[in-house]
Amino acid sequence: MERRINIAANTPWAARLAYSRAVAVGDHVLVAGTLPVDALGQLVGADDAYLQARQVLKVMLDALRQAGAEASDVVRLRIYLSDYQDLELVERAQFEVFEQIRPVCTLLRADLARPEFRVQMDADAFVGAGR
Repeated sequence: MERRINIAANTPWAARLAYSRAVAVGDHVLVAGTLPVDALGQLVGADDAYLQARQVLKVMLDALRQAGAEASDVVRLRIYLSDYQDLELVERAQFEVFEQIRPVCTLLRADLARPEFRVQMDADAFVGAGR
């Protein structure tokens, strides 16, 4: 059986909700829904969907690195928007990271955990897929 590695979610609510930022099993890495917050759970990006998306991607990429993966290993990305009017801004941040990688991508409208959150993302990766 493949070894499981849990990558901790460094947010205040991680102590109350039993989850990991990412889980790696073999070469497969699953990154949990990621919000635009810092390690203290404070919103990053204020009311700017582009800055929020950049923070989400930063946290996700850090979790991937901890699991031995890179952005180029991402094969599936899901983007959750609280308002479709933010689409262009979030697309710009996503394109900056994934322009050459081109993972499959699903875009959904969703009510997020708090009203100030404009974007959330999760991802699946296979270590070595981008090499």
